[in-house]
Amino acid sequence: MTENFSFSTLTQPMLHLIYASRTLPNAKVDALQEIKLDWAQQDADSFLGTAAFGEHQLHFAGLGMPLPRDVIDQTVMVSPWPGQIKAAMRQHLAHISLVYKEGSHDPIEQMIALYSLASAFENEDLLGIVNPNAWTAHPAADFLTPERIAQYRQEIPFNLWFGYVRFYTDDESFWLATKGHHIFDIPDLAYYVQPGEDPDAIINLFINIFYYLYEQDVFVTAGDTLEVSGSGQKLIFSEVTELSEVLMGPSGTLVLEKVNRPN
Repeated sequence: MTENFSFSTLTQPMLHLIYASRTLPNAKVDALQEIKLDWAQQDADSFLGTAAFGEHQLHFAGLGMPLPRDVIDQTVMVSPWPGQIKAAMRQHLAHISLVYKEGSHDPIEQMIALYSLASAFENEDLLGIVNPNAWTAHPAADFLTPERIAQYRQEIPFNLWFGYVRFYTDDESFWLATKGHHIFDIPDLAYYVQPGEDPDAIINLFINIFYYLYEQDVFVTAGDTLEVSGSGQKLIFSEVTELSEVLMGPSGTLVLEKVNRPN
């Protein structure tokens, strides 16, 4: 029972802002601060331009119509939020796309730049933020406040910037795979969850491994092993051998398998 997704590979950090109204918002001057907008086109139901601030340059484009249904199916509908929130985001009527163009080589700063620009287009109609690279989405909530955005520099918001997607093989067993690691030049991870196993524990394992690979700049490949600190549990990285069309990420995907400890 795998989901049948068809979606282009994305490599640049990007976000879609989705709105309840077909009327596109004006950029908030008070939120722009040092951001300079250069409008290439600005009509009643569409606009196009570039944004520059600090070392960052971004593209933005607004359109008074919903995102394609396959994009919503692969982001909003597989996100972990309650059904009511996902239903509201699915019913959006307009969107603005933000794409990081150039400037910083730090992926955290790139994502912060996207959220900073997003805050300039926030209004009461903003239903959510869609991250197609990570196959996920989240409601606006307070995720665009200056205080919250500043926190992203101190601690990566894994629940916002990465997707943890389930691909079922039967009613109880499924592949759990990360999405979006490639933005940080890290391979995605996958684990086959069987009955009795806690998927939240596997997600925590994914997060710990991401921190290890990213902060220590460690390169791993199929056949390498890793011991989980404090538990004595050993893991081995393996190649993807099935469902590669959905499990494989743009920077590759490694399967995690537990190595049984000796008695």
